[in-house]
Amino acid sequence: MNKLTGATFIVCSIAMLAGRAGAQTPRAYENAANNAMEAKDYYAAMQYFGKVLEMEPARFDVSYRYADAARQFGAYGQAEVLLQQTLEADKNGKFPDAPFRLANVKKYLGKYDEAIRLYRRFTASAAMGSPLRKLAEQDIEQCVWALERLNNPDNSILVERLPDETPNTAQSEFAATMRGNTLVYSSFREIEWGDKNYPGRPIVKVMESREGTDGVPAGFNDVKRHTANTAFSPDGKVMIFNKCDYVDVGAISCELYFASETAAGWSAPLKLPETINTPGFTTTQPHIRATENGYYELYFVSNRPGGQGGLDIWKALFSAAGNFGKPENLAALNTPQDDATPFFDEPDKTLYFSTTGRQTIGGFDIYKSAWKDNAWQEPEHLDVPLNSSYDDLYFALQNDGTVLFTSNREASATVADDACCFDIYKATYLPIELKTLAFANPDEDPLAGVVFTLTEAPDAAPSATKFSGDKNEADFAIRREQYTVIAQKEFYTPDTVYLSTNTLPADRKFVEKLFLTPQIALAVKTYHEWTKDPLFDVLVRIYETPGVKSNQKNTGANSNESKMEVGGLRMFTVIAEKPGFLPDTAVVTAEELKAIKAGSTMYKNLFLSPANMSAYLPITLFFDNDQPDPRTRYTTTSQTYEQTVERYMTRREIFLERYTAHLQGAEKESAVLQLGKFFDEEVQTGYVKLEAFAGNLGLFLKGGSNIEIMVKAFASPLASSDYNMALTQRRIASVRNYFRKFDNGVFEQYVRNGQLKVSTLPLGESAAAPGVSDDARDKRRSVFSLEASRERRAEIIEVRMFKN
Repeated sequence: MNKLTGATFIVCSIAMLAGRAGAQTPRAYENAANNAMEAKDYYAAMQYFGKVLEMEPARFDVSYRYADAARQFGAYGQAEVLLQQTLEADKNGKFPDAPFRLANVKKYLGKYDEAIRLYRRFTASAAMGSPLRKLAEQDIEQCVWALERLNNPDNSILVERLPDETPNTAQSEFAATMRGNTLVYSSFREIEWGDKNYPGRPIVKVMESREGTDGVPAGFNDVKRHTANTAFSPDGKVMIFNKCDYVDVGAISCELYFASETAAGWSAPLKLPETINTPGFTTTQPHIRATENGYYELYFVSNRPGGQGGLDIWKALFSAAGNFGKPENLAALNTPQDDATPFFDEPDKTLYFSTTGRQTIGGFDIYKSAWKDNAWQEPEHLDVPLNSSYDDLYFALQNDGTVLFTSNREASATVADDACCFDIYKATYLPIELKTLAFANPDEDPLAGVVFTLTEAPDAAPSATKFSGDKNEADFAIRREQYTVIAQKEFYTPDTVYLSTNTLPADRKFVEKLFLTPQIALAVKTYHEWTKDPLFDVLVRIYETPGVKSNQKNTGANSNESKMEVGGLRMFTVIAEKPGFLPDTAVVTAEELKAIKAGSTMYKNLFLSPANMSAYLPITLFFDNDQPDPRTRYTTTSQTYEQTVERYMTRREIFLERYTAHLQGAEKESAVLQLGKFFDEEVQTGYVKLEAFAGNLGLFLKGGSNIEIMVKAFASPLASSDYNMALTQRRIASVRNYFRKFDNGVFEQYVRNGQLKVSTLPLGESAAAPGVSDDARDKRRSVFSLEASRERRAEIIEVRMFKN
């Protein structure tokens, strides 16, 4: 309902119709309706068109114009019914624009899906490039956008219509603000004021309600003119407001007036100069901002020349004495349509305003733009429920953090069943809570004594900092923004999370977990195994899981020490390597790492012997049940041991769960610990030793040695003996394949020329330890138990070396 801005405020003229026309014939009522449309008195036009339809109900041309009057008055429900009837009755296409008009009405009613269908129906037959077709295409995009906005409301905003009578009445109330404990607002009043029009029209008065009492007219109201739209300076010393006059039956034009505070109250109002009040144009909706140099800025709205089109927002500098500078058009924010009701929030340096010239959910929507780096930033649309499919204006932040604004949304007072009036609403920002939790890597144990820092991204300055004390948590009150949270603790690597509150949970509570890594150094010193002298130029590697290198560092040509960070690792293997020497290995368990305090250094000494392949033995390699190539009787396989063990390690948690499912208490804890150690230490260590063994094997082969590797394999007694014999042969084959494919097949030439052999002794079930279950129905013991797991293995038991 755009009368509010074009005329400064809306006139709900329900009392203005009686006696206006003495017409008794349909033609006379129709002429009266047409005249009312020209005068933009849409409510009167509705009544006259209604009279015509009472006499000639089949006049769909009148229904169509009645619907247009209802649409422009804001009686969207009536317009919807009439346009739907017209569209259904129009068999000959007499009203080609009816789908467009009905779609437009449904958009304002918030029925976006129906509006989109009608717009598409219209564009299917409308001429290419026609103005209405372009508008329809634009409105389709806007409806899609509006649906997205409606589906993502801000649940932290509670909107309430203020009470009836004070301030809201059956007429329109608007432009509300709190001045101390007094609500100051503008209100249409049906009182005698000397109006020469018959019947008399309502007049706007500024009302004051102290601490919720009944509103009374302010002392500065003009008896003969509309008085509205009060703006007070932040220091309370200056007031600027509107005095307005009817220029037609319902249209209103306004001027701005200035008053200053005195001991006796407000001074006599002075009309602002013509540099502000341009003759022949409306000047309205003031807002005052205090500047840093003792002056004030006046924001106001006008349709004066020099703007972007329609109503524009302007600003001008002025002094407390009432001297005004030249107005400046806010061209960066204004649009070719209407831009209105400015409000500048000083703490955030942000201007709030309403517009029809940007994407809106319906009519006027509220936007905001920050003043930053001497420029207005790209305006942002405020969320639902502050905005609705109706008109939303006069956004005004109050000192208590609430917002007063004006809207003609569905809850507002009505005159024509579903139209007319603007009411005053209050928006309260409900608290949004953020709980931050700190944990220590790698086991995610709660970490106390953490400092949490909250920053509104992308600003660099922290907005809040909290210390968790003896807990691992801290709580923050936040709002709809983008945030960065940093958790810090001495001797721990900080963690950072990025949080967007654009999508709010129903309870408005967010939880963010941050994981800090303890700073633990590992210092490895390397020595000659035989002489115990420092051994220089040694490469130290750390493996966190089989075959996955976490870090490596060389001691250097003149040093025997390598230092690396190991905080955050669960457990790992350290290997020291040097050409011509056998590697040395140390396993650092999870228990060892937990015992090290953050900020400390743990030390390991490794001793390397001159190369001798037998030093690695025995090497025990473990397999998953019936692997490789389960449920077959093949005696060979294409898989390598590397492939089988990697899959086996991924099933660690399954084995723990299945084996301990029926255990409880200390018995379960002991079983979890033992089986976990088997995977972490025995399975992993065997594979790491195999990697080191293979890595040095090439040194001897290149030196010309003939090498025979003796391997034997075992199986648990779950299957038949002949099946298990085939299975052990496949396991030995996977070890042989490992050597053939190691390091992209570096040993293949030695296998081909007979220099490298893998000799086998498959044992099958015959060598299984006594007491290992062979009951297929009890898979917990026969498959997942520690005893059965240890039986599924292959062992490199001997290396025979011969010189050519």
